[in-house]
Amino acid sequence: MSEYPTLDVVKTDITSVAPPPPVAAPAAAVPTNAAILASVTTRTVDQLQSDLTRLLRGAQPNRQLTDVADDGSPKIPSLVAVFLVNQVGASVDRPKLVDLSRVRREDLRSLGGVARLVHRTLHPVPAGPVAS
Repeated sequence: MSEYPTLDVVKTDITSVAPPPPVAAPAAAVPTNAAILASVTTRTVDQLQSDLTRLLRGAQPNRQLTDVADDGSPKIPSLVAVFLVNQVGASVDRPKLVDLSRVRREDLRSLGGVARLVHRTLHPVPAGPVAS
């Protein structure tokens, strides 16, 4: 026996002041990027903009989309636009969806610009005969 007196204290006898751990949300409640962009090739520009907004809110829930760009859609930094283009490229198995060096800077400054860029890339206009 020890020379120091001990008490028979059980862990459940001690009350904790720490808050309980957070409860994880069910997996079905949070859509994945693949689920959001599943039908990206059949979407209109407005639908793409909505999908990209959902994707951005899932990736950065605290980002405020209150600033409005010249085209009327939420303003975003160019780096966020590149992230969104890469996510769409990954969903259609085209890692390099667009050559960013050939993209107008204005297209990478708003969600509407990114949606139009993605739509133009996924739905190219066929070259027809030139009228003379």
